[in-house]
Amino acid sequence: MRASANGYGSLLVAGLSCAVLFGSGHAASSADCKPSHPLPTIVLTNMGECAFDPASLVFSGTPAEQAMCLMRGMDLSRNLAPPLHGLPGALENRIGRSSGLPTREALSMFLSKQDLEWSFAAYLWQPVSRANDNDAAYPAARYFVIHDTSGPNYGRRSFPDDIDTDPKLNNLDNFVCSDGWGRAHVVVNRSGGMLVSHDFAIPWRQTKFERAINFNGALKGLFLHVELIQPRRTASGHGWRNDAQTPDPAFTAAQYDRLALLYVVASVRADRWLIPVFHAALDADIPNGHDDPLNFDVQSFANSLDALIEKLNAPAPPAGAAVAAAGDAQAADPAIPPNAPWVDAQWDHPPRPAAAASAADATARPEPMHAMVALHDQESSGQRETATAEHCQTRIVKGHHRRLCDTARAESRERGKHLVRSVDRHVSRQGDGARRHRGNLHGRHERTASRHDGT
Repeated sequence: MRASANGYGSLLVAGLSCAVLFGSGHAASSADCKPSHPLPTIVLTNMGECAFDPASLVFSGTPAEQAMCLMRGMDLSRNLAPPLHGLPGALENRIGRSSGLPTREALSMFLSKQDLEWSFAAYLWQPVSRANDNDAAYPAARYFVIHDTSGPNYGRRSFPDDIDTDPKLNNLDNFVCSDGWGRAHVVVNRSGGMLVSHDFAIPWRQTKFERAINFNGALKGLFLHVELIQPRRTASGHGWRNDAQTPDPAFTAAQYDRLALLYVVASVRADRWLIPVFHAALDADIPNGHDDPLNFDVQSFANSLDALIEKLNAPAPPAGAAVAAAGDAQAADPAIPPNAPWVDAQWDHPPRPAAAASAADATARPEPMHAMVALHDQESSGQRETATAEHCQTRIVKGHHRRLCDTARAESRERGKHLVRSVDRHVSRQGDGARRHRGNLHGRHERTASRHDGT
């Protein structure tokens, strides 16, 4: 967060208040995130240095020029840095274009191998959100906004050596909002674990710029938001208490890889390469604007994107490989009938191709992700409960095997009770850690009404 020196006193008071609030227990703090009172009114006096056009809902320039203006953070003086002079080829050759996108089938296969079928592959054939709160007459999401949590703040203490793997700092449960008021669409920890708060079809706002009354709500759904966990500490020369210093490197290779994957998923669903944006650039001309993602390396992001596309464009295995895999599965489990169809164990009905979607599908407002999860569990529970306690099946899931028993199905139903799912099964769920704070005394995930921009 970028804040003036005069504002540090109020931030300290707010931090102490948050410490008392969150001291009442983790369960209470993670239950409700919705602001308890209306957020401060935002009135823009200009459309920013990147010249946003309220009529067409785009910034000035070509998509690449927009990215060069919008992908800039803070300089050493904590002011917005100049526009980029150029972009890495991985971005310059893609941004704003519909060519070069991987196929949904290839991306779905890759997500399956990453155990991300349920959180991402299931929705590849669904559109992204539209502006004006999913108004069918408005454009689909164009901008992919990158944030960081700016916390926890270690003050004048050194960063721990295990900052990238510390289970408390990287605990994604700290960002779960059971009332559906999660800040970003996706949160990524420093180990590459991800938590989905909103599907990309859900319109959501996370910046002051989007909330400005100048737009009368028209920007809600035009931007997609990804939050990266990044701790901070006090840097000299920026006041008594600040969060101006990041780890080195500021973000991990795992985070850049996951960010690239999310960017590809969102762009494929939008049928066009989205325009990356930094939160700092959007709110630069608004009081108490933000500095995130601080010290983001655009080249590292581009390198991760190139590496991912290379994997997605790799030649498919020979046609006989799938048949051989199915034969091996049948030999291991004779209960599978010959030539059994490929069935995804994560959902009962595979997503329809885009060509099969009706006009109503394109215009209907999608249900929140937690509602889709609950609906899936309700529809499939009856079928799952028909098996005996000892019954197991091996299913072919996009080319590889899954062993599915009643105990696993029961576990799946239990997971379906959660409104928000972590999509990395190896993420620790122990302890309290990184929470959004923006310079407060204690590093906490930002939930208080006065500082919550999401809606």
